[in-house]
Amino acid sequence: MRLHTQFDLNLDILKIGNFNDIPKKINEIPTLVEKLTTKLIEKGYSVVKEGAYFAGVPQSITVIKDFTGPFATQFSTKINEDFNVVSKDLGIKNLFE
Repeated sequence: MRLHTQFDLNLDILKIGNFNDIPKKINEIPTLVEKLTTKLIEKGYSVVKEGAYFAGVPQSITVIKDFTGPFATQFSTKINEDFNVVSKDLGIKNLFE
């Protein structure tokens, strides 16, 4: 079974004057998004960046996990938790929602 979760770009975070959550990192965001996807791949996920890019950032990121067993809800929660932990560690937690 394949389970996926899509995280959409939060355009509000990129508006001028709204950089409190990602101070001094606006130019680093494309690199941080690449690190985010790399770390998720290292955790065993497939990562698909989709849609038009905005300031070097994809419109959405879909995280996919192949698994067997009856625990789909737990895996869905785990995908969200892993995405949030990695994006928070990189300082871009609010970039995708």
